[in-house]
Amino acid sequence: MTRGFVTSFNTRRRTGFVRQATGSERIPFTTRATQGRSFRTGEAVEFAVTGGKAGVVATTVRPLGRDKG
Repeated sequence: MTRGFVTSFNTRRRTGFVRQATGSERIPFTTRATQGRSFRTGEAVEFAVTGGKAGVVATTVRPLGRDKG
C-alpha cells in the first residue's frame, strides 16, 4: 500500500484524486474504491495503485490515523 493524501473530492460525483506522499502525480479514485466513504481534501490515506485501459487509478483507498475500534 502507498501512503499519501486526498488532493480533492467531489461529494456529488463521488470521485476524487490522491497524491503519493513523495510524488506529484494526481491519481483518480471513486467511492467504489473506498467502500462508499467520503474524504476531505488533505486527509491522509493509504491506497493501492492499479493500471488499466484508462490509465492509473487508486484502489482500496483507506484513511490513516483513525481508531479502527
